[in-house]
Amino acid sequence: MYSTSHAHHLSLHRESSLKNVKPELKILSTFLIVLTIAFSDVQNIFQVISHSLIVFTVLYLSNIPLKTYLKRLTIDIPFIIFALFLPFLSSENNDIVYTFLGLNIFKTGLLDMFAILFKATLGLTMGIFLTAVTSNIELIYGLQKLRLPQIIIAIMSFAIRYIDVFIDEFKRVKTSMRSRGYKEKGIKTLIPIAYASGAMLIRGYERGERVYLSMISRGFNGSIELKERDYKNSIILNVLTIASIIVLIVDTYL
Repeated sequence: MYSTSHAHHLSLHRESSLKNVKPELKILSTFLIVLTIAFSDVQNIFQVISHSLIVFTVLYLSNIPLKTYLKRLTIDIPFIIFALFLPFLSSENNDIVYTFLGLNIFKTGLLDMFAILFKATLGLTMGIFLTAVTSNIELIYGLQKLRLPQIIIAIMSFAIRYIDVFIDEFKRVKTSMRSRGYKEKGIKTLIPIAYASGAMLIRGYERGERVYLSMISRGFNGSIELKERDYKNSIILNVLTIASIIVLIVDTYL
């Protein structure tokens, strides 16, 4: 049985009221809140404000430093760039609301832009919360408690572990390259990084083959058994999750 407590690179070693909460509860709450955000109506100001308050309350309780949150939120940049073009491209019945420098701005495009920005940002925020307050072994433990198929849990656990291994090795490769005079200046200087990344991927595939054969030879049957652990419940996380569902149901069907 595994008893390790190793944390992935995204996990923060900070105490918070949600740090020691049952991982299955955090996973399920994240999934349900993101799902309600995905089905919310951005034209409904009540839903927008309610979901925003719920998500940022969870973020506040997780005690994630603002700098860390904003740094991780940069993953949202491609969605933001894409969304900024929508007001000029997406239209329905030629619903022009304004003309800027000869370009028509459409109402449908504005709504689509806001929908992407709103849902992508809040969804990513919930992902940041989950990974910051839950270690990789806790994620696996939580998925087992949620009764996911063992093969899926095994694949995800190995993926999480080898992403961390890849990041560590990539850092060592960059340090080694810098010690030999490599400097990152412009796009052309990224070519050596691309070659190094390709070589690392091939080495990672070969390493995975060797590790898998080694595990098979030691009797691995695809099931990862973890020791029982003591975690606490979180009434406030339950309340926020239920509130998110109620907001969607009440405003959509009533």
